[in-house]
Amino acid sequence: MAGKYKPRAETLLRRSSDPGYRVAWKLKYGFQKGYLEGEMTYGEAKRKAEEMMAKDPEKVYWPELIMDPAFEEAS
Repeated sequence: MAGKYKPRAETLLRRSSDPGYRVAWKLKYGFQKGYLEGEMTYGEAKRKAEEMMAKDPEKVYWPELIMDPAFEEAS
């Protein structure tokens, strides 16, 4: 079954006001990864990622575009 994912924001241009982002993380020296619940703008996610990286040096944080798992059928 072929289809395409529906991103919640523009994938190439990142403006601070673009909605559809969350903060993702992974351990620097391990195999755990995850993300924080909630949707926010790119600017908010970037700020929160920077704050959390300053507090927790064991993890790397970044703003991640939310991709909806339910995709449309390609026609």
